[in-house]
Amino acid sequence: MNTKLVYLFVFLLFGASSFAQTAEKDSIKVISIEKFEKMADKKTNMVVDVRTPEEVAEGHLAGSLNINFLGENFAQEIETLDKKKTYLLYCRTGNKSRKAADLMEKAGFKHVYMLEGGITAWNEAGKPVEK
Repeated sequence: MNTKLVYLFVFLLFGASSFAQTAEKDSIKVISIEKFEKMADKKTNMVVDVRTPEEVAEGHLAGSLNINFLGENFAQEIETLDKKKTYLLYCRTGNKSRKAADLMEKAGFKHVYMLEGGITAWNEAGKPVEK
């Protein structure tokens, strides 16, 4: 009975360690609405809306560039961007922006951030959007 508990403990310990390593490998920087807003005010940073044009038409952040993550040319479009700049990504809830940020980092972009909760959280916080 004791050896079973020891094996269980060791299994749980290694499982937790493996999970922690996986979480550390996720290098996508998720930032709060407040930090996103402050960073978006800097002229050198670029805000990128990765939603579809139809979603963007419903409302978007002022001055944002739309690069449709679901579009067939997403990879080609990001290749035209300056990889040294800072990019602030958002989508509806964060799913597409996380995937887009991951692709951008794999393509060599060093400064990619995503808005926590996407434009949904932005709207819930009463922040302004354009139509």
